[in-house]
Amino acid sequence: MPPLFANKSYWFQFCYLLLFIIVGITVFGSISMLTGQLGIIEINYRLYLYVIQFINSFGVFFFPALLFSYCASKKWFSYSDADKTVPLPLLSYVLILSLFILPIVICLGYFNEQITFPKSMHNIEIWMQKMEETSRMALLTLTANSTIAILLLNIMVIALFTALFEEFLFRGTLQPFLTKWFTNKHVAIIITAFIFSAIHFQFYGSIPRFLLGIYLGYLLLWGKSLWLPIIAHFMHNAVSLILDYGAQKRGIDLETIEPNQIKEFYPMVLFCTFCGMFCIYHLWKKSKKIESISH
Repeated sequence: MPPLFANKSYWFQFCYLLLFIIVGITVFGSISMLTGQLGIIEINYRLYLYVIQFINSFGVFFFPALLFSYCASKKWFSYSDADKTVPLPLLSYVLILSLFILPIVICLGYFNEQITFPKSMHNIEIWMQKMEETSRMALLTLTANSTIAILLLNIMVIALFTALFEEFLFRGTLQPFLTKWFTNKHVAIIITAFIFSAIHFQFYGSIPRFLLGIYLGYLLLWGKSLWLPIIAHFMHNAVSLILDYGAQKRGIDLETIEPNQIKEFYPMVLFCTFCGMFCIYHLWKKSKKIESISH
């Protein structure tokens, strides 16, 4: 029996992908609500946040991706290229880039936060600020008064599971689907990155998240394995958490520090940008070399 999507139009497949996401949101959102009724929230609010973070991420991102892959190929992991190994020569560049990219993301995020809306969009701006504050407070709860044990738990839940589940949907499902639909890899990468940024409903981090999405998209294109963007996404999240943990232990509140207050910040960003571009260029060259050898 052929896969469900065999000989079906791209509109048909896209509607099913939306259906899977809606089902995931509904079913796993309901499970999250039931979890709240179990009394965990009164016993340990941090644990409750961990549980609903995992359940919601699994339901919204990972669950639809697996269903779509099976309907497209009758295999759970082939559509997303998750059944292919990471080219080790490219992995070293990704690990180095995770250090250079973070200061650039912080700088772009700071300028993103300075954007103001016209008066006619004041209500929208207020709504976005409330969404941003809700996400920020949840993250602060998970990272506050952090110990090594809590840091490791945060790295697993916030960094690893988030990277794994989100990449399966965006780079593993949406990007290859759009590539086949539009027959243009670059357009697919840009659209996927835009949706990746928009779906977080955090306008004041949308620009760096969009550019990060483009970077992750090209990692999939060059590496031919979903695990390369998963590792890059995980490293970005993990380095951010480790930086926050180190700042906490030194009594530094990163929320109150602006780049303008750090004398060396902008020279460091320029240095990281140059080094990052250098690494990306050589990563691309290395991927071309690996591709030519494999053929």
